[in-house]
Amino acid sequence: MSSREHLGNIGAPTTMGSIPEGTRLAVPVSTGLVLLIVCVLMGGTSERAWAQDAPTKTVDQQFEVWFGYMTQTRISDRISLWADAHFVPGAFYVLRPGVTFHVNDAFNMTAGYGYLGLSAGSLTRELKRTEHRPWAQTVFSSPISEHWGFLQRIRYDGRFRRNVADNQLADGFSFVNRLRFLVNFRYSLHQLRFGDDFLPYVTFGNEILFNFGSSVVFNHFDQNRVTAGLGLSRKGVSVQLGYMNRYVQLASGNRFVMNHTLIFWVFHNIDLRRDHAPDPTDDEAASMP
Repeated sequence: MSSREHLGNIGAPTTMGSIPEGTRLAVPVSTGLVLLIVCVLMGGTSERAWAQDAPTKTVDQQFEVWFGYMTQTRISDRISLWADAHFVPGAFYVLRPGVTFHVNDAFNMTAGYGYLGLSAGSLTRELKRTEHRPWAQTVFSSPISEHWGFLQRIRYDGRFRRNVADNQLADGFSFVNRLRFLVNFRYSLHQLRFGDDFLPYVTFGNEILFNFGSSVVFNHFDQNRVTAGLGLSRKGVSVQLGYMNRYVQLASGNRFVMNHTLIFWVFHNIDLRRDHAPDPTDDEAASMP
């Protein structure tokens, strides 16, 4: 598998001492944040355990550009149609439709199918390795204040990827499960609003991804993505320019890739309901790849 394939490549119970009767345990308010912390700890523990027996760890540095176009079309109070497309030259492309059910304004669920083209190995930039990816996600978003928005997302990817051997396509497909946990913040710069309702904003977040299943041997930790960007919204359309650091563990277990990625993403929210207009302050992180 290519070191440039980044869209693919939670533990045992702990024992606690007895708790005195009457002791109160503090329960975190945000389950998403708890999940993120647990995943980070699990990832670090897994990597240290592997390092005891593995060959020397190597980290390669790569630079690339990620183009993305993400849309949500609201057709009723409960249903939206999802569609997004992404292209990273020499690494992958993604076409991903889906259907979203809105439980309320803060919580929604989406399911869909993704078709991907990946490079077959480190010696080629041709995107001829096929991946079929059923996927589903839940999203919880909440405003923190007039300026701050907060979003948590849990996504599942079922990855059916064409087999490769010696940088060449081979017969059949392999299957890997993947879980992804995203936390994202957005700060709307209302004081800088200008022109015909142009609204600048800044956004930053982190997503951690884990592989699981019988076919996963060494890289249960898949990758971590740290993103920061500057965007401009107007009437349901947002353009975002930013940087993503993607730290990817390859299937061998001891090889990692640090990807320095310039991102150029366009978010397009369409509302077909009568007497409704897209909200330019909507958090686009739910549509992030």
